[in-house]
Amino acid sequence: MGLTFFRVVFEMVDWREMNALAAYGGFPTRYPHWRWGMEYAELAKSYEYGLHKIYEMVINNDPTYAYLLEGNALVDQKLVMAHVYGHADFFVNNVYFSHTNRKMIDTMANHATRVRRHQERHGIEPVERFMDACLSVEDLIDPGAVFREARRADAAERRRARAADPGRMPAKAYLDRYVNPPDYLEEKRTAGASKAREEAKRFPPSPGPRRARVPHGGGAARAVGAGRPRDRARRELLLPPQRQTKVMNEGWASYWHTHMMTTRILDDTEMIDYADHHSGTVATCPAG
Repeated sequence: MGLTFFRVVFEMVDWREMNALAAYGGFPTRYPHWRWGMEYAELAKSYEYGLHKIYEMVINNDPTYAYLLEGNALVDQKLVMAHVYGHADFFVNNVYFSHTNRKMIDTMANHATRVRRHQERHGIEPVERFMDACLSVEDLIDPGAVFREARRADAAERRRARAADPGRMPAKAYLDRYVNPPDYLEEKRTAGASKAREEAKRFPPSPGPRRARVPHGGGAARAVGAGRPRDRARRELLLPPQRQTKVMNEGWASYWHTHMMTTRILDDTEMIDYADHHSGTVATCPAG
């Protein structure tokens, strides 16, 4: 079919394992936090009441891991696997994923270890309060900011240029001593240097897809440790959110599972079941 992808590893799981993985965002391990239990409880109840059913999950990793639900009919498993390969091709070739970490499972395990280490050192409650503050801005960070690094670098260069000689107004040479008197320029330089020192203490210098802006020394930061917060602990607890180009990604996978199923994979006896399940997959939700 011409698709390109990392090696795909399929794992068969029951509905409890599928809901647990879904609560973790598809990853087998995450940092300890109360939100995962809350999301699992919601998913488990919704499944028990027949309100939803997760047929598959796939994560952007090398190798790409995908999960199949035990008990699904063979035609559903075929559809899901074809759908997964569409996602896997999208992960490799779409520009929005070009900057993503392809070893996210290892990264998530490292995050979990670090958070547990901070909890042992500072206590569970202070660390969770700080993480709650970080996660509260998770959906407010622009996912496209990663493509504007050059623009931010230009802005930083302009700020450095202004800091080198702040407050100087453009003026002709014979008027410069009147427009920009030495006392005025010295006052501006002192104020600029003080502001630069304050900004240097802030982490991060600007918000981004892998960072969250937390006021230095604010209430959330003070939650870590009994005294002055430790910068290293604060930096390590700012975890990168997972963002996906959901509509384009699902559309690409749906196109390819349709093409593969109807041209190569389906048996004649499976066509009606496939048409029924596929129509449910691509149907528009009334609330959408």
